[in-house]
Amino acid sequence: MIAIERQMGSPMCVVRLSGEVDAVTIPEVREALDDAIGQGCRSIVLDLTEVTYLDSSALGLLVWADHRLQPCRGTLLLAGAGRDVARILELSGLIGVAPSVLVVDSVEDALIGLSLPVEGGEPLWVQSFEVPADARQMAATRTRIATMLAPLSLSESAVFDIKVATGEALANAVRHGSPRGEHDDVAIQVSAYDDRVEIVVSDSGRGFDGRSEASLDVFAASGRGVLFMRALMDAVEFARHAGGGTSVRLAKRRARSAEEVV
Repeated sequence: MIAIERQMGSPMCVVRLSGEVDAVTIPEVREALDDAIGQGCRSIVLDLTEVTYLDSSALGLLVWADHRLQPCRGTLLLAGAGRDVARILELSGLIGVAPSVLVVDSVEDALIGLSLPVEGGEPLWVQSFEVPADARQMAATRTRIATMLAPLSLSESAVFDIKVATGEALANAVRHGSPRGEHDDVAIQVSAYDDRVEIVVSDSGRGFDGRSEASLDVFAASGRGVLFMRALMDAVEFARHAGGGTSVRLAKRRARSAEEVV
């Protein structure tokens, strides 16, 4: 059974599935997703809470959805999968590799995340610094950023996500955005807002638009950095500078503590 919920004009919709999803029902699911995208849905929450069976045919659906959503910068959020269904998704090898397909614990978590803004407003504070484009500096830089964020009372998992995503941005800046090697500097700006934190990593290379060149080959030796950033953060934006170089903005939503509210 398939049910689609969407408010008129909203770019977000929920597609609820129930029962068994197999080679017989996948075409119907694909048609429903295609209709939703055609009607303007760019953030699709696929509710798997009531799905009791999922087989390998879902792999083809995820590949199709990823290819369908990438041109419009859309996202398919797989929400509420039970233990057995989640294991099949993991075995597919596409989760974390297909840039438009993400997994969340529940439909509620997905809707809360999609409804919160990740831009605008005045920052509570901003801290900036530069480090040499030296891979040996990356661990200390990640730790320095985590220390800056400590007063915000973020969860351990949120801090870990930020460290990994920032680490990928730093690695790209060092490897691909520093033509003079260690003689170049990488600039980092950390900003705290009421609803989010932002980290901007800037280099002096030739520029990069953020499009991942990685294939869906799970055995590829590299090319997953941007995919990790997009999977772990709530917003990822790339900007090229007129004078050369790239900035990547990473945003992660946060909840305000009781002390901040008071």
